[in-house]
Amino acid sequence: MTRIILVVCALLLSNGFAFGQLLCPEEIPPIPLLPQPLVSNHSIFPKNLSSLKRKLKNTEIENPAIRYAIQYLENKKYADQELNQALNTLIQYAENDSLKRMVNYLRDYIKTTGEKEEALNKIQTKLLFDSVALYTKHAHLLTTDYQTYMNSDLSALANYVRTDSNYRWLKDISRDSVLLEVLNVADSSVQFWINNGRAEFHRFWALNKTGDSIGTWIEVAPPGNNIRVYVDDNVYPAKIDAQQNNPRSLANQLGDKYFDIQQIKAGNLYRRHWTYYSEVELAMGQGYLANWSSGGENSLSVLSNIRFFINYNKNKTSWENFMHYRLGFLKSGDQGLRKNEEKLELNSKLGHQAFKNWYYTTQLNIQTMIFNSYEYSENEKKIVGNFMTPAYFTLSLGLDYKPNENFSLYLSPIAGKWTFVRDTVGIDPTRYGVEVGKRSKGDAGARLELRNKFSLFKIMDVRNELIMFSSYYNSQQTFTANWQVQIDFKINYFMRASIYTNVVYDENYSKKMQFKENLNLGVNFRF
Repeated sequence: MTRIILVVCALLLSNGFAFGQLLCPEEIPPIPLLPQPLVSNHSIFPKNLSSLKRKLKNTEIENPAIRYAIQYLENKKYADQELNQALNTLIQYAENDSLKRMVNYLRDYIKTTGEKEEALNKIQTKLLFDSVALYTKHAHLLTTDYQTYMNSDLSALANYVRTDSNYRWLKDISRDSVLLEVLNVADSSVQFWINNGRAEFHRFWALNKTGDSIGTWIEVAPPGNNIRVYVDDNVYPAKIDAQQNNPRSLANQLGDKYFDIQQIKAGNLYRRHWTYYSEVELAMGQGYLANWSSGGENSLSVLSNIRFFINYNKNKTSWENFMHYRLGFLKSGDQGLRKNEEKLELNSKLGHQAFKNWYYTTQLNIQTMIFNSYEYSENEKKIVGNFMTPAYFTLSLGLDYKPNENFSLYLSPIAGKWTFVRDTVGIDPTRYGVEVGKRSKGDAGARLELRNKFSLFKIMDVRNELIMFSSYYNSQQTFTANWQVQIDFKINYFMRASIYTNVVYDENYSKKMQFKENLNLGVNFRF
């Protein structure tokens, strides 16, 4: 019988549990335990509870739940070290009571800056009135200025506060950093700072398009960042017809298709492989003398400089071509016009990229002149050059280093150079290293060529060219070098002053160095 009673009780309990699951099928979430409250080290609270409060942490935080959370998180350690470091940073900020007290003090101090200014003014007024009254009463006995008899204690205190660096700094930061300026139609303006804690009034005249003025006052109201505008009491604005303000309907109504998205027509993009441009320079120098005691001669010089570039770039292939023609004339004293400089240079360089900024390159260079050139002596002039006399042809193969378009270093271990003299009757060919009875001379060697351009101080453009050739076979005439430097000083977009220097060493002509220099002022155009 006892066993039957136990079985029945078990069935009833199980049915009750199942019935409860039917009524509340959801699982009841566990209730999180609240963090432990602040624990005091004192087992017996003292009679004066304020002493206990001083020993508690984070008393500056008004919300006790935040204090409990900080105390709980201080002992909490996470597996993520970066999370622990971030948590410690925030806890240090929250527990920094001294920082909160200092910021609150500064905030309250700045709000009362106006009161301190008024206090200083009252003390200064008191000092002035007392000293003037004393001086007036005893003027027959006093011999010094009345400022000497100011209240020394009040004066010392006022001077200390006024000159204190901390007070002056707090006074400066109490001023808002926004300077406002209000303008009317005639561009008359009034400027003022938005100051905190002080009320200020500024007079302003508002104008309409016809020039009528309305007197207004602008008030900067405390605690700051508030502005009120007052109109004078005796101003009566004219009534405006309300019908003029009714907006009219648009005459041109937008159709339904106006808001439809139009189909985009994609255009064809073409890369420009060919580029070309030209530079033209014209410079002139002049000197004039009249009844000059020190003597001298009048002079006039003209120099033209023309450069034309045409280049091709596609994938890893580059083809650079340029033509450079330089021509100058000089007239000095009673002498006629003479040519003092001429150079025609043609250059073509074809390259294919080898690696990074290095190119396999072959180059053809031609240098000659067009007009006759003379060498002048006291009684005669001697022709020393004309078209294709001489003419220098150089064909080379090597590597070209080009990190950018303004720098090129060309190294050629295989270079052939030919010197050609067209006129062997009127001109001595041995002047250019060609044997008598021949028109040309060939040689092979190594060639180095450096060309670069750069700017200095944003007012100077420097163009540098250095060409050197060393022969493999001719031991007597083994080395030639040509170094040209031109410095352009920018005056404006068109005008510039330039210094041109040319140093030549050619063992075919002389063992000595050849040097040329020109200083010019002229115009420059680029197309």
